[in-house]
Amino acid sequence: MQVGRFVFNLRSLRTIFLWWQRAVNGFELVASHRRERVFVFRCTHFDLATRACDSYESRPGMCRDYPRILLHQAYPEFLPGCGYKAVPRNAAGLARAIAATGLDPERRAKLERDLGL
Repeated sequence: MQVGRFVFNLRSLRTIFLWWQRAVNGFELVASHRRERVFVFRCTHFDLATRACDSYESRPGMCRDYPRILLHQAYPEFLPGCGYKAVPRNAAGLARAIAATGLDPERRAKLERDLGL
């Protein structure tokens, strides 16, 4: 989770932010990256064995919006094991255009994979 300069650098704001994430959202701090002003959390509500959320109905907005929010990025990167993949809106047209190029099968497969087709 990327945060603003003041939240990351001011101890009092950082303390309140991290307390809120733990107490309200159930996110435990795993790591932080000063250069990018990023906190990395582990969700206490996610069960790795069942791959399900134990508080699905009351999950935070960032969980509700994932992975939909990523679809507005040029190259969305999904969390490992997510199960979602981005498919371009014009996927069928892209696939037809690639097929018409006459690329060799290996290059065609790589291009289709890179474009999420």
